[in-house]
Amino acid sequence: MTRRDPYTELDLTISEHAKEWRDRARVFAREYAAPIGHRLDRMTAAEAVATGSPYFEFMAEARKAGFLTLTAPAEFGGLGLTRFEEFLVLEELATGDAGLATSLFIAPLVFQFVYNFGSPRLVDELSRPYYTGEQPSWSSCFAITDPNHGSDMMAAHTPSLTVGGGDTRAHLDGDEWVLNGTKADWISCAVTASHALVCCTLDGESLAKGGIFVVPLDHEGVTRTAPLEKLGLRALNQGGFSFTDVRLPKEYLLIGENAYPIAMHATHALASVSMALLAFGTGRAAYEGALSYTGHRVQGGKPLREHQSVQLRLFRMFSRLEAARALNRAVYAHNYGQADSGDLGSIAHSAAGKVFTTDTAFEVCDLAIQLCGARATRLDGVELPGGEVFYPEKLLRDAKSFKVADGENDLLALIGAAHLR
Repeated sequence: MTRRDPYTELDLTISEHAKEWRDRARVFAREYAAPIGHRLDRMTAAEAVATGSPYFEFMAEARKAGFLTLTAPAEFGGLGLTRFEEFLVLEELATGDAGLATSLFIAPLVFQFVYNFGSPRLVDELSRPYYTGEQPSWSSCFAITDPNHGSDMMAAHTPSLTVGGGDTRAHLDGDEWVLNGTKADWISCAVTASHALVCCTLDGESLAKGGIFVVPLDHEGVTRTAPLEKLGLRALNQGGFSFTDVRLPKEYLLIGENAYPIAMHATHALASVSMALLAFGTGRAAYEGALSYTGHRVQGGKPLREHQSVQLRLFRMFSRLEAARALNRAVYAHNYGQADSGDLGSIAHSAAGKVFTTDTAFEVCDLAIQLCGARATRLDGVELPGGEVFYPEKLLRDAKSFKVADGENDLLALIGAAHLR
């Protein structure tokens, strides 16, 4: 956390443009995201999203810094980073605070979907104002999970795991779609988002036969639940929705029944590796903090890092994280590249990245607490040289949350296994 280059970059082909944005993200994450993430972690869920919360200050500063439009289309001033280079920037943000980095990741989703799949009129209505800054307070959420369908929402198109039902349904009434039902309380950014992508069934019989709508969340008939109090990732607000006869124009259905299986395959191939990237930042922050602490904390007449038992644990943390980084970079670049070209990414690789990385991040955070001892359990954190502070107990809670985020790990492993060939 205190070093300029916290890891050795093994890829020598990264452009200077990408390095510049990576370094910007590193400074923003350490000096801005990390302290705000800690402040939000100590607030109640309601306080964290109330008027005047530092969350909104953070999002406004992130927009000014360009981190809410990293992936903007070229016509709206996109940075032109490759998917691999984009990973470098997002990794730095996640290492500052993974919950806030998730908010940055999710914020443009609606407007990207509309740009890719919506009508020209809808692009002008929604995508253009977001990317140009005309509507700086707009942001997204992706409402997939139903109250009675959690991880299996992602398994609906796996032959051996097909599930039926659905708590959110839509039917066509003349020239309008009518939405009814509920979404679970686990929708990330649901409390602060202005627009949602909503997955629902169209026939009421199977999760595999559905659609994806864009829904303005100030629309009549939309009700939000209270913000969720939870164990970890408390800087990331979550909540749910209910829909009561929400009437939407036909064009607000972005993905219809015929394209839905392909869209959900792509979503799964992208979501799991994206969660892996964000979780990786949590593990990396714990490793860097533990490495710094053990270098100056003296026990038995010498710094902890000079004891062999500590060295073995630090090396395990390092090697596991490097393996996770290599896997996720490759899968992220491949699966997002496939999506960009209209092809399908690998669900097996994405699931492997998420399961391996979230397990790794949790282990690394647990080891960080062991290495820092009783100090690591303090809510006011562990002080490092130079006055920096890191919070091992917060990182452990965040890491645990990632093991069930966007699919519980054991079920994801089964889904990945079903896609082996």
